[in-house]
Amino acid sequence: MAQYVLGVDGGGTKTQCALYDIEGKQVDFINWGPTNHEVLKGGFLAVKSEMTVMVNYLLKRNGIQLNQIVKSVFGMAGVDTKSQHAEVSKIIKDLGFENFELYNDAYLGIKAGSKNGWGIGVVHGTGVCVAGIDHLGNTLQIGGQGMLTGDFGGGTYLGGKFIQSIYNYYFRCGEYTYMLELLPDELKVSSKHDFIDNATKKIDEGLIKVAELNRLVFEAANREDAAAINILKELGESLAQSINGCIRGMDFEESVSLQIVLSGSINTKANNTTIIDTIKERVASGNRDRTIEFIILDKIPAMGAVIWALESILDRSEINRIFL
Repeated sequence: MAQYVLGVDGGGTKTQCALYDIEGKQVDFINWGPTNHEVLKGGFLAVKSEMTVMVNYLLKRNGIQLNQIVKSVFGMAGVDTKSQHAEVSKIIKDLGFENFELYNDAYLGIKAGSKNGWGIGVVHGTGVCVAGIDHLGNTLQIGGQGMLTGDFGGGTYLGGKFIQSIYNYYFRCGEYTYMLELLPDELKVSSKHDFIDNATKKIDEGLIKVAELNRLVFEAANREDAAAINILKELGESLAQSINGCIRGMDFEESVSLQIVLSGSINTKANNTTIIDTIKERVASGNRDRTIEFIILDKIPAMGAVIWALESILDRSEINRIFL
């Protein structure tokens, strides 16, 4: 029977599954809905239900049996603690997978973008997280628990800062911001005293999605708006602090360039570079004795899961030839 590897990138917005043969050739690729217990109403039970349907669909569509998948790697958002890892591992085992590895999705960018197969991954999209894999294969995740771990960011965070900046101008002696000129029609009010009530109502009704307002912060920054630029710089400094903590906490080979892979929609698609420029500046100034290379990921993170699965089958030079 033919043999395959499976790479899964399970997120809070969507899930992607990549099925490859053991020679590194793509067999199938599917997009699915969210498989993050933090966003699904049914929690872990809903994750199990979604993954069961997803895996059965993949197998039936390709006419294969589960035992033909000889290695799988799952990168799952929401797997931030040992207990969460145990819960999702049990789900994967109950589905019938035997030879698999489970990690937070933040690690996938490292495998997808680093030529060495190790380094640091910085995910900034729906959420934000920093993760490292050193040259010995040790792993370390920084953040992923929001306020509890002191990390902040993502589309919803930036959209919230957009609303907060306008509220600050109205009521907290905040500086004028060009973001006022960018207010969507749904948020415009005749009196500032109606602003937050109207915003809350429109958000609750689904007429405004906070995460989608993040682009307006970047637009204002492109107009050299001080408030918007400060929001982005503060975020970049926070991410740099996590990256520097990862560098300090791991055993990265010093004779080789340390590759830092930036992934997620805000890292790869934002039309303003203030966050990334701040990250580069703070990380470089804190690690003057190292050679550091920043890589904007140009592949989907699910490819990182596939590469990780193939590492037990193909050597690094062959993997780089196929994928990099």
